[in-house]
Amino acid sequence: MSGREESATREETGEEATPARRAAVALIAAHRLLGREARALADGEKSASSSKDRAATVRRKQALLGDTCRYLSGAVSFLASVVGLQELGVDGQSPQDASGEPCTSLPALEDLGSDLFSLVFEELHKAIGALRKVYVPTLKHPDLAFPEDRAVMAEVVAHLRTGLALLESAHGDEEAEEESGGPGALDELEQICAPLPCLHGEMSDEAVIARVLNSPRLAAKTTMALRLQKRGATLA
Repeated sequence: MSGREESATREETGEEATPARRAAVALIAAHRLLGREARALADGEKSASSSKDRAATVRRKQALLGDTCRYLSGAVSFLASVVGLQELGVDGQSPQDASGEPCTSLPALEDLGSDLFSLVFEELHKAIGALRKVYVPTLKHPDLAFPEDRAVMAEVVAHLRTGLALLESAHGDEEAEEESGGPGALDELEQICAPLPCLHGEMSDEAVIARVLNSPRLAAKTTMALRLQKRGATLA
């Protein structure tokens, strides 16, 4: 059943999706879109006649993207358990005797407690942290510190933020401030993945500066051009 069909069924029955289910949908969407960035990275590595050092940087980005995908997969798996338990009404119930009293001498069902949610948060924070590392600039190749497809990665970041916000609203994350892959990393990723300013006629100085600041590759080329210009002026 597709997401749209499922939404229609829920609307017909008057059943509202829980925050955990909506968070799972957002994280699944982010996981799916990561394939586009991975393919774009692979295609770029094949087509570009780059140095060994540059190729190594691309491979590092690919490995970190793989880590992101793996952690996100773990978050979805744990979250699927949460959703399933919630929808079945399972929350640590014990077997009952003939009078309906709990029989605590027998094992109870899974308890929908904080531990399960903690596992979801842990994997999600790791995924966000790994994704942030994908775009950490290197000294030799700062132009590689950007997404191959800004629009797709901006959508991924939006899905991750939605999932994290829904989970925090449903079950507060007390350790969020201590995690390296929290909202702060998402803020940085939003800036990194922001679309470049559109060109409409002659650009103002402010628009040129904004475009350079939003593009590590363009910034690197601008720096190089300024250095060459300064070197030429010195020689003259």
